[in-house]
Amino acid sequence: MTSKTVDFSQPVYELAQQDPDFVAIMVEAGFDKIKIPGMLETVGRFVNINRGCLAMNIDKHLVIDTFKRHGYEVINHD
Repeated sequence: MTSKTVDFSQPVYELAQQDPDFVAIMVEAGFDKIKIPGMLETVGRFVNINRGCLAMNIDKHLVIDTFKRHGYEVINHD
């Protein structure tokens, strides 16, 4: 069984392309704007989760906990 990993330094667009569950988990963590048409394809190409947390004023620990609850290993979140 391979473990799922999410790299907080990787652009969210790339993460979404690699994992079909990624967007739903991000919405659960508070990133509801990721569902706006075109947002992922534009802003998501250069914003990573670390920057997104700062820009959206979302507690990074909440996002980390959300991914861990879904069985992910979280890397590069510092």
